[in-house]
Amino acid sequence: MGEMRTLKVLRQLLKEWIQPDDMRISWDACNREEVVHAEEKFQQYLADGWIAFSDDPGGRKQIFKFNPELERIILLPPLGGG
Repeated sequence: MGEMRTLKVLRQLLKEWIQPDDMRISWDACNREEVVHAEEKFQQYLADGWIAFSDDPGGRKQIFKFNPELERIILLPPLGGG
């Protein structure tokens, strides 16, 4: 069973000065419909500039492709600054 969720950050760091909605999706790697839905959401968030990380016992790593075998995926909103 996998889970994907968004993390909120301080409003002052956000690019568009909005607080993103809290999103949480879970899937069973054996259930094709759940995997397709989770992957579509993953791609949607990445297309909007979000950054994805796997959050597994081996450590947190940035990911660029959806992997239904991951236990947890964390999405961070695009940050402003510079």
